[in-house]
Amino acid sequence: MHAFPFALAVDPAVNQKIWDFLLSGGIFMAFIAVCSFIALTVAIHRFISLRRGAVIPARVMDHIDVAERYIFHGAAADLRERLEESDTPLGRIGRLALSPAHLTREEAAAAVEVTAREEVVKLQTGLAALEVVITIAPMLGLLGTVSGLVSVFAELGRNSDASDPSAIAAGIAEALNTTIAGLVVAVMTVIVHSYLNKRIEAMAARLEVVIGHLLNLYFRFRDRAERGDDEPASAEVEIPGPGDEGEEVGA
Repeated sequence: MHAFPFALAVDPAVNQKIWDFLLSGGIFMAFIAVCSFIALTVAIHRFISLRRGAVIPARVMDHIDVAERYIFHGAAADLRERLEESDTPLGRIGRLALSPAHLTREEAAAAVEVTAREEVVKLQTGLAALEVVITIAPMLGLLGTVSGLVSVFAELGRNSDASDPSAIAAGIAEALNTTIAGLVVAVMTVIVHSYLNKRIEAMAARLEVVIGHLLNLYFRFRDRAERGDDEPASAEVEIPGPGDEGEEVGA
């Protein structure tokens, strides 16, 4: 049984088997290797980009968790400045939600929805490439196998010893190597693609909940302030920061 073609081996005998496996596929095996490289590159980049700290950082969430204190005491501008310091999807959407340019909650929600959609598209960068690899890797493998079988039978037709079944079996087995490689690459890419898709969906849902809560707080207290129902209790309010007992935020 052949070793996995893209594994790193120390044993010289295993290394030789891997090289034989790769070389037996010809140009189609090279195309499959390119597909595997693309899938691996995209996967590494997406795993790094989709870290929770890169999308929904804890430092930003610490401020959003106490957003009610900021907003009730008239310090929404300070909260917005904190969000502007974070160049992440949560920071960008959050500061848009708190923009004073929005006159109504509906207007703010519409702007947030457009920006959130753009952020999700950015999170999905590279997934289309994985879908292409999933589709074409098995096809390249099958094409390589068919091409190999044509070569095997053409050679047998020119060889006088065409009745030897072992020669036919060996040729067919070698021709199937590209199919094996293509399927392996496709299966691994499907697993990665599914995981990344679910992770993006989970993060998008979390962003929707957090920003929706922030919008509700902002417009509820802003509307009350405009009606004069609630007045700020003081000019300053203590806002706990991450790892600190508290910090002063001016109204």
